[in-house]
Amino acid sequence: MNKNFNPELLEDMAAWLFWTQASRDGFTHTLEKVLQTQGQSVLNCADSKEIFSRYPLEDMSEATFCALQNAVAEHAYLRAANQENLVGMIFSEDRFTGRAPSAADIPTSHLEQPLTVKGDVLPEYGTLCLRHPLPAVVFGEGEPPEGIFRVSDTTALGFSTPLWLDSHTISPIDSGAWLLTGIFYIPENLELAKRPWTEVIPNSVCATSGMTLNTHDKAVKLEFYWDSPSRAQPMTAQTFIDRLRASALGRLFRVLR
Repeated sequence: MNKNFNPELLEDMAAWLFWTQASRDGFTHTLEKVLQTQGQSVLNCADSKEIFSRYPLEDMSEATFCALQNAVAEHAYLRAANQENLVGMIFSEDRFTGRAPSAADIPTSHLEQPLTVKGDVLPEYGTLCLRHPLPAVVFGEGEPPEGIFRVSDTTALGFSTPLWLDSHTISPIDSGAWLLTGIFYIPENLELAKRPWTEVIPNSVCATSGMTLNTHDKAVKLEFYWDSPSRAQPMTAQTFIDRLRASALGRLFRVLR
């Protein structure tokens, strides 16, 4: 990778290009293209010109800008090849609002559906922060728990709902605060919500009837019961369609480690 460019700058540019593309074309397709083209596909993002315009590049020569683009593409490729998430720059001030400016107007009310979860014995921690189209993160006070945990505060959504984070990176920031990135596990009912959770939290794996989370050599089985007039009786087992949907989502949003 070109050492003349700031790694944080490359990370932020690559993340914006990748996740903006993924929001249109889907995660799997975007990831496959990155691997097939050694990252050059991210430069074909329809919003690439607008994304690059956010950075102070006015005095950069055409040759240097071309080198920068290639470095961004290489960064995206190496992240994908190493099965690492592109997260982008994270600003600590966003923990006070729960939303980065890019996610300020993202609608979420349709995702609020009455739900009962059984089997949840995981610890609770932290506050959700939305950054769409970039991956959501969690901010917390005090040392985070090990393994998967339920996010305590989902005020960023405008309502309280169960979701869990499998943290991939844990970083102290300031004044005893912590920043966690990773993959979210979320109950989803497309029949009720009509729109998928990935439009709000792109780094998520979703299921309708339940899921099993493996943490600390222990399997925690979660069961989801949707309190809806259309489902007068709680679901006691996955339907065939549920299984297909959960399987497809599991493949689509496979965990990047």
